[in-house]
Amino acid sequence: MDDPTTAGTTTSVTACAAEQLGQVGELVGILTDDQYLHRPRGASPIAGHVRHCVDHYTAILAGAGSGTVDYDRRTRGGPVETDRDAALARLAHVRGLVGTVAPGDLKRPVEVVSVVAPDGSVARTPSTVGRELVFVAHHAVHHLAVMVPLARALGVDVPAEFGYAPATLAAGRRPGADA
Repeated sequence: MDDPTTAGTTTSVTACAAEQLGQVGELVGILTDDQYLHRPRGASPIAGHVRHCVDHYTAILAGAGSGTVDYDRRTRGGPVETDRDAALARLAHVRGLVGTVAPGDLKRPVEVVSVVAPDGSVARTPSTVGRELVFVAHHAVHHLAVMVPLARALGVDVPAEFGYAPATLAAGRRPGADA
């Protein structure tokens, strides 16, 4: 099996990550401020999902430089979660940073630090920048799959392909069909 972080796939790894951020940004852009902040009963608002995605991308980009990725360090309640314009600006900024990830950076080793128990126990796992960039892109797809129905329930016309994994779309499955 080919190494997913080789220079030949750099474009696809960074493009996939940027594409998912682009879809999140496009969704935020078609919402009103009230829709962005709307808290459905028993669910998180779209704003919370957006902030969570941004935090994950920020963690891998920071980890690419420091060698340590900590997805559990998050900025809850900040401007991305409370201001749609701030979210759009931050999404555009992070998407630009993803586009600057160099081919050699994808193979760079990182250590992922994760809280794995309610008592705060931590696991440390070896990975690479490329592997983690693929993870955050797929993680964003998962959150889009939650945000899209929330937006549609608010009457927003969301593009049909939003919230589907690249593998689902590549397999030729029609958006809206069973994944």
